[in-house]
Amino acid sequence: MKSSKEDRRRFPWFSASLGVIALASVATLFVSGQLNAGQGDFGLFVTRMAERVTNAQAVIGVEGRHRIKFEDAGADSGVVVAGFPSFGSVTLPLVRDQAPRAVRLVLTGEQDVGPDTVTALQVTVNGRRVMERRLTPGRRNFNWVFDLTQELAGAPNARVAFNLSGDLPEDLCHNERSMGAMVSFAAQSGLEVDLEGPLSSVRDVMALTPHRVTLALDEGEAWFELGVRLAARLARNGYQIDIVDLATAAADVRPDTRGLILAASPEALRRAGFSPVRERAPAGAGLYRRAGSTMVAVLDASRFETVDFLTSELAAIARADVIDPVAFDVLGPESAHTPLSAFGADTSVQNIANSRNWRVDYALSDLPGGRLPQAVALDLRLPEGPDGYTNLIHTLLNGEMIDSRRLQPGMENRFTVNLPAHLQGLGNALEIRLQRHRDVGGCAIAQQRYPVQLSADSALVFDQGEGAAGFTALPPAFANGLVVRLPGDLEGAERLTTARVTAEALARFAPRNTALEFEFTSLDNGASGRITRPFLAINNAPSNAEAPLRIIGDRVAMDSRADVRDLTNLALVQFARARLNPGAPEDEAPRYVQGLMVHAIEDAPSLLGAAFGREFVSIVHADGEAVVPRTASVAGMNAVLPRG
Repeated sequence: MKSSKEDRRRFPWFSASLGVIALASVATLFVSGQLNAGQGDFGLFVTRMAERVTNAQAVIGVEGRHRIKFEDAGADSGVVVAGFPSFGSVTLPLVRDQAPRAVRLVLTGEQDVGPDTVTALQVTVNGRRVMERRLTPGRRNFNWVFDLTQELAGAPNARVAFNLSGDLPEDLCHNERSMGAMVSFAAQSGLEVDLEGPLSSVRDVMALTPHRVTLALDEGEAWFELGVRLAARLARNGYQIDIVDLATAAADVRPDTRGLILAASPEALRRAGFSPVRERAPAGAGLYRRAGSTMVAVLDASRFETVDFLTSELAAIARADVIDPVAFDVLGPESAHTPLSAFGADTSVQNIANSRNWRVDYALSDLPGGRLPQAVALDLRLPEGPDGYTNLIHTLLNGEMIDSRRLQPGMENRFTVNLPAHLQGLGNALEIRLQRHRDVGGCAIAQQRYPVQLSADSALVFDQGEGAAGFTALPPAFANGLVVRLPGDLEGAERLTTARVTAEALARFAPRNTALEFEFTSLDNGASGRITRPFLAINNAPSNAEAPLRIIGDRVAMDSRADVRDLTNLALVQFARARLNPGAPEDEAPRYVQGLMVHAIEDAPSLLGAAFGREFVSIVHADGEAVVPRTASVAGMNAVLPRG
């Protein structure tokens, strides 16, 4: 038998040989691209093990935890990036008046990567890289959690951006790069913020208000008016609105309730079970709590300046638990130019390979005087060279191409595109599409990216707003003041539905700074008294008003051509006019004021997503969906209204 000393001296040649072979195998896999691309069997094993380590399931139901989801920021369908390259982003608010214990980014969704494609996904938050990894081929779900407590300390919001890049396999030559991969981030993705205690400032509660808001109203006409004004302001800012009574709101509050805004007196709030954060707070607005949730309450029905402040950009300075604005006037845009950046257009420098799209959504009620824009002035900056490219710019309005032209690189490209009045509605989508066409093609040519910019000088241009007709003629008619006429006996569910529909109609048809005067009046078989100023009549018809349709309860009639009864869950919207001189001699021209009549039948759907254009009648039968009776729109008002 050999001694133990001799055993210790012997070198383990066999084990060393196995180690060298293993290292050589790993090196071969890296060189061949199998391991680092995650495409070989061993690479798939390593990749999946790494994902198991980095993936985590977010814990729910933790006290003090707030979920800020993509859908809360308006991305109801989540964020999708598809093709090479592709980009997507969403901006989420953060708590500013407390130091969070932890902030996590939770991304859930599905990836679908084509076989043999090389695909990389980069995730950044406020420009800082959070993740960059190659995606394995195939279809699979993911759930990624990243700790961003230090990275987001002190930040007012978090802009989460996604960049999908890659290339198709060498043996596949195809112009369409979107076939390579798709990554879909679910609407439930977002931020988790852990706090030591409940929200403590008005601005934090307002910032974390989700895309869908519930407004709880006190009883009485004064609170009805204030609630309508508040709901209309919120709707202009992009929120979906539900209106309930205080008892329903109190019963529905849960520890994780967000998006509930109260409009009631302090006494009514106490009776409903809501407690103020600060006793004897000023009469503007303050924080209230119930069942572990914190919400903003507007406390005085006569303080319209509180509504204007809370729905303005200055709400970001409300760092205390109360706010008491005593004067606050909102000035609407009055310039002859409104920059596209005011509607969300990205005017920063962009690096593109083949194309870049800018989309601008604008509403007439957000424009100076509610007027139709005459044109869009564009200023595009393109780099000098290289040769072999043709730069094209296409302009589309509501899906119709209205202009297409070539651009010169390395020089100013300033031009104006007329916006046809007949293509515009109350809400419009303007698209600017830049296309870099390569004169010499081939799959062997590498894709290079170049900087381009839609300058901040690009703007909508206004003149007299000529060419408006039908519904598009109403915003300028309402710009100098509007009478809002309502039935005086509203109660129960009808009161709440009427408040919501009134707010939505104001958000769509009345310019932001229009002076409003509310009238609650008695009706005689659906008719109210004469009116002499521009008007919005809800569930009533002024006695001197003329409109294509006659609404009697749940019945709709149009002369002898239509008589439909037993209708339910509809909103009938129609252009109207009220004659000011009905008894004038025949040789005197009739004089009118313009108005809008809306009848909400039972649980009427939302008006916010419906398309209103140059027609005179629209029947909204589902949220955002409407039909137009042809006889009431094509022939025009003079053909369908009774003669004066």
